[in-house]
Amino acid sequence: MNIKYLKHLLSIFLFIGLNIYIFNPVILSNKQLKQHDIEQWSYSARESSEFRKVNGEEALWSNSMFSGMPGYLIDVKWSNDIMGYIHKFYSFFFPHPTNILLISFISFYFMLIVFNVRQEIAVFGTIAFTLSSYMIVGIGAGHNARIGAIAYMPLIIAGVHTCIHKNRNLGFIVTALALALQLRLNHLQITYYTLFILIFYGVSQLIYFHKEKRVTYFIKRISLLVVAALISVGTFFGEIWAILEYSDESIRGKSDLDVGRSGLDKQYAFQYSNGIFEPLTLFFPHILGGSSQENLGKDSHLGKALRKNNVATNQINNQLRRVPTYWGDQPLTAPYYAGSICIFLLIFGLIILKSHEKNWLLYLLITSVLLSMGSNLEFINNIFFDYLPGYNKFRSVTFIIIISIFSVVLLSSLALQKFIKSPEKYKNEFIKSIYFTLGIYVLVSISYFVLSFTGKVDSNFSSYPEWFVNSLIDDRKSLYLGDLVRGGIFIIILVILSFGILYNKISKSIFGICIVGIMLVDHFINNSFILKNDSVCEVYGDCSFKKVKELEVKMSEADQFILENNIERKRVYNLQNTFNDARTSYYHSSIGGYHGAKMRRYQDIIENIFPEERNNLVSELRENSINFSENHLLNMLNVGFIQFGNEKNNVVKNNYSNGNAWFINKIFEVNSAEEEMELMTSINTKREAIVDVSRFNLKNGNEYNIDGKISLIEHSPKRLLYKSSNSFDGFVVFSEIYYPNGWKVYVNGKEKKLVRTNYILRGLEIDKGENTIEMIFNPKTYVFGDMIIKGSNYILLLLIMIYCVIEFRKKNEK
Repeated sequence: MNIKYLKHLLSIFLFIGLNIYIFNPVILSNKQLKQHDIEQWSYSARESSEFRKVNGEEALWSNSMFSGMPGYLIDVKWSNDIMGYIHKFYSFFFPHPTNILLISFISFYFMLIVFNVRQEIAVFGTIAFTLSSYMIVGIGAGHNARIGAIAYMPLIIAGVHTCIHKNRNLGFIVTALALALQLRLNHLQITYYTLFILIFYGVSQLIYFHKEKRVTYFIKRISLLVVAALISVGTFFGEIWAILEYSDESIRGKSDLDVGRSGLDKQYAFQYSNGIFEPLTLFFPHILGGSSQENLGKDSHLGKALRKNNVATNQINNQLRRVPTYWGDQPLTAPYYAGSICIFLLIFGLIILKSHEKNWLLYLLITSVLLSMGSNLEFINNIFFDYLPGYNKFRSVTFIIIISIFSVVLLSSLALQKFIKSPEKYKNEFIKSIYFTLGIYVLVSISYFVLSFTGKVDSNFSSYPEWFVNSLIDDRKSLYLGDLVRGGIFIIILVILSFGILYNKISKSIFGICIVGIMLVDHFINNSFILKNDSVCEVYGDCSFKKVKELEVKMSEADQFILENNIERKRVYNLQNTFNDARTSYYHSSIGGYHGAKMRRYQDIIENIFPEERNNLVSELRENSINFSENHLLNMLNVGFIQFGNEKNNVVKNNYSNGNAWFINKIFEVNSAEEEMELMTSINTKREAIVDVSRFNLKNGNEYNIDGKISLIEHSPKRLLYKSSNSFDGFVVFSEIYYPNGWKVYVNGKEKKLVRTNYILRGLEIDKGENTIEMIFNPKTYVFGDMIIKGSNYILLLLIMIYCVIEFRKKNEK
């Protein structure tokens, strides 16, 4: 076997081995990774998955969260099975989410090979990127879609680079396939960042080809890549259509209350913003203490202090398990670490690489660092937020630091490749880089004596004894000092190895293997407590990997009581963390939940009406009263049960809810969202309703006879059937969230128009008599969008097969 192919094969085996080592509890011990966001998703997705099992079709609408929202924001299957099979094949059929890192390993390795990097150096760069704490922390948190989309990012870059500089056809196929696989994971923020990288890369290549007087060639290749991108978008068309359609109605769309505002609230989007020192965590992970919940050993300063002050052993263990060593300004964070030796290689690369090789990466690095600072660099970030198309749809601007990691690692790998190819040529530049790195280390070391190592989080310990806080500060200093020492040692080893290359004392292969070893040790030391395996669990009693039974959702007494007594499809209001926890949605229809893109109008209600309603409700409960007749918002949302714990006696029935639908006798006509919201605090929702007549027409005026009965006969996530009987023309309010896209209503078989009522609900004018009312949710985005997805999948598969046939014939002809 050709030695080059053998090295590739060994590299793949190494990546598989690393993947098995990291996820061995899942792969070898039948455990599961405990991930917060995935748990929350599983709670909210149960209704949709059960509907699919029973009916063999998609729910499309979900009743489980926020009183109702489109199901394709939670769990809907699209006709992209082909991409699903390719995704599994590409990751060697490793189970999800253990396959994410393997995909990243293979993708980054392939990209570096395409950039003509030696195999050993490609392994080094691949490990530096894939095992960066950004990736591990993301998987630990359950951000599988985000990290999965990042895993395909290098493959897309590889495809583009291949198409432009090497094999046109192969580059076209790889680009189309990689982008389709990334889009399938449905994390548009990362796809947006991928486009960011491609724009910087594309501009640098345009400049390069302009200097080479080959612009026409470049344009032809870019045009081909545009076709590849269009095919890829086709494989995701229905989903992106649905998302864009929903976006206008979500908190990421335009606000009706705040005219002129579009996208996320700036304060919400910039809630997580890097400070001036935080980008340095790329090279010094504990410069700001580390993460918001760090594991400290019993021999730490805090551990010793707790024992010295006779704190109980169990309390010590619990205290040391999640210590807030981070002392920066973010509410919750973890350092994003690329590797200590990367600071030296970054400097070296900036010195020796040509402008078209390094400039786009340098500008990407600078831009991503500046954008990650969010509110801490407002004069720049406000421009991007206000004027860059689509940028205001995304939150957690710190996520963009993945571009910094990508840039640093690729630039470091290219620098190593250039050096190892001609060591003598860059001897002077190498020595110069040592001086620059030494200067930076001196400055950073001085900061050890200058930084306070105290921050906002310490206010939580105002009632703690002084020795506790002092010990915590000493641990922060120790963690940072450990970074400086460890990083310094690794850089010294790298320099020694490099001089070995310069003076022909070691082979290039040994050099490559050694730097791979450095990066592996560096990352494993830093990541050892992020995904906590059984050995860590034995010491701290805190595991990331759990037995399957431990992660099963157990029905509480409260759940059982509600299910036994909820025969009228009432909703549940859980007072515990209502709008940031989806646990209630697993068994019940909840007015709360957990999702990053709630409906804009529902969020308006949460912010403007719910606080007072909640206070009134809690006051009633404290007085042992169950008279909730004045809680008009909760009653119109058909809240039948108030829950504040898991015991049976932690549930209170609400006998005053309005029901699934009801007749009203008066409509207040308004002409703006502001008027509508203002009236929401004063109307009796059982008898009165509000309609914005500037948007919805009323044929029968605003006075109605309340004499009528309506009942819900059949219900499913995508269909509701009512029977009504009324002696006079009437107006019915349905306790269902109004969504303009996809819901159709038929009265006795004839289509009618729903009217948005009470800011968020559906209303309908009803003629007198016996009526059958049917509501069906069948949005075009799914019906037609799914057809385009299926067709595009087949087109891409056909192109792949054609390419394989052409390449096979070429080889046979040779």
